[in-house]
Amino acid sequence: METMRIAIVAPPWFAVPPTGYGGIEWVVSYLADGLTRRGHDVTLFAAGGSRTEARLVSTFAEPPSALLGNPAIEAQHVLAAYDRWREFDIIHDHTFLGPITGAAVPVPVVHTLHGPVTPENRGLIRELGRRLHLVAISHHQRSTLPAGVQAAVIHNGIDPAAFPFSDRPGDYLLFCGRINPEKGPVQAIEIARRAGLPLLMVVKINEQLEKDYWEAEVRPRLRGLDVEVKQQPPTEEKLRAYRDALATLFPIQWPEPFGLVMIESMATGTPVIAFRNGSVPEVIQDGVTGIIVEDIDAAAEAAWRAKELDRRECRRRVERHFSAALNVLRHEQLYRAILGEGGRREGAAQLPLALDGFAGPGDGAGAERAR
Repeated sequence: METMRIAIVAPPWFAVPPTGYGGIEWVVSYLADGLTRRGHDVTLFAAGGSRTEARLVSTFAEPPSALLGNPAIEAQHVLAAYDRWREFDIIHDHTFLGPITGAAVPVPVVHTLHGPVTPENRGLIRELGRRLHLVAISHHQRSTLPAGVQAAVIHNGIDPAAFPFSDRPGDYLLFCGRINPEKGPVQAIEIARRAGLPLLMVVKINEQLEKDYWEAEVRPRLRGLDVEVKQQPPTEEKLRAYRDALATLFPIQWPEPFGLVMIESMATGTPVIAFRNGSVPEVIQDGVTGIIVEDIDAAAEAAWRAKELDRRECRRRVERHFSAALNVLRHEQLYRAILGEGGRREGAAQLPLALDGFAGPGDGAGAERAR
């Protein structure tokens, strides 16, 4: 097997792997380590404090998470990576602004679309599709791309062996995610209330928009509910929360591009009760590893049926379809195919578009929304 020189560019905001919140960072961590174990020469551009089996290059000694979404900070990070393009056969970019730079370097660039396709970024994605190699993280996400834009589909993956498993259902419902309207925390609270079951919320509430939404919409609804809230607990505690739950609630309110929460929960044996939106029917096997519903009442009823599902099937689905090993293998195959066909798209010039055509809100809300 010929060794490839691969650069992987992570977002600069959190360490890889993250100590708390950070879905993209987990995906990048598994990919960088997995490719390194397969014998490739991998350089990971990531925040200081990252831990990796690849060669680590950090633009910032500490993760600049307090400045999340600041385009100047991200530009400094991605330019540090692209300035070294001569050292690599291929660059794989997971950042928000990096693809604009990636269109200008002579080596092939792969960009993973971690966020949704929106009216604001459709034009740029169309241009990126002509110049870069795009990866969609679900078939549903690929179906939302502009007409004529091609992308390989590579599902996110995790290491099931790193997740504790239990074949015995717990007695509470779990909500795990950021506190914003898209993730459905208000709906999760109402599901637990109507089902008459305790609710554990493992949440991220540190951005101002999250704090505002928590105070205005979420916390007032907790009155009278048997609920426990944990803010970004250590990873081991979060995994136990998954394992010991009756079911994980995923009442998603937007077309979710993938949804790591679903496969993390299933890896521990806990089925997922999810609203039919985005990638949900692609990730959950309805009636086997979870229950897909249309509304809050159906979700409350499904909560009591979750204990009838075989938790071993939940684990097996992740092992068969959403493992980190499979994710690494598919990326390796993609890189080889790209290099085998010459690697470059039709345009190698800088994209003739302003940064704000892709970045969205400059206060960090747009970048955070895509995670």
